[in-house]
Amino acid sequence: MVMTIILEVPLKSDNFLAKIRIPSAGKVSGNVYDLDTGEEYLLLRVESNTGSFSAVVKAEYRAILQDIAGKCFVKAQADRIKDGIKTRYGDEPDFPFKKFPDYAVFRNPQNRKWYGLLMAVLLGKLTGDEKDQQEAAVLNLKLAEGKMPALLKKADFFPAYHMNKQNWLSVLLNNDLPDEEVLAMLDESRAFTERKK
Repeated sequence: MVMTIILEVPLKSDNFLAKIRIPSAGKVSGNVYDLDTGEEYLLLRVESNTGSFSAVVKAEYRAILQDIAGKCFVKAQADRIKDGIKTRYGDEPDFPFKKFPDYAVFRNPQNRKWYGLLMAVLLGKLTGDEKDQQEAAVLNLKLAEGKMPALLKKADFFPAYHMNKQNWLSVLLNNDLPDEEVLAMLDESRAFTERKK
């Protein structure tokens, strides 16, 4: 069931009120009303209208929408990690699996070696509880073998799903670990792919 919240926000522009719809499943939208007339301010919807007053109202309305969307809808951790990889290294994922087109592989562009695999798997595949059919975002990455035993004793770390379990590890991306901690592990994983001089 999709629930929608209606929020009324006064604009700084004289006598205008934004009525914002915040659905539980999607995009924030709304309308602006002129409080003097009680009618919708339709110039907000006319793209060709470039008057200075309507431009101010449009800009304020858009800023309200962006602010509310930013506070109500947080990006999934997997998406934040993907953005962090792009920011940190400039690397874009590729999607080499026909059977799993959403599995994102991160490679060092110098030599095409993998340092990360982002995917959604059934949690039971990691925990061994085949009854657990909840889908979970997982990042496979490579770490020093000596670090593995301590990490595998912690929640959110598992032997690598479908990879060499000696150096590869699956990290559950469920917001329990800070993004910066996950990205620091990716720094190490990516370092394994660097060419030795």
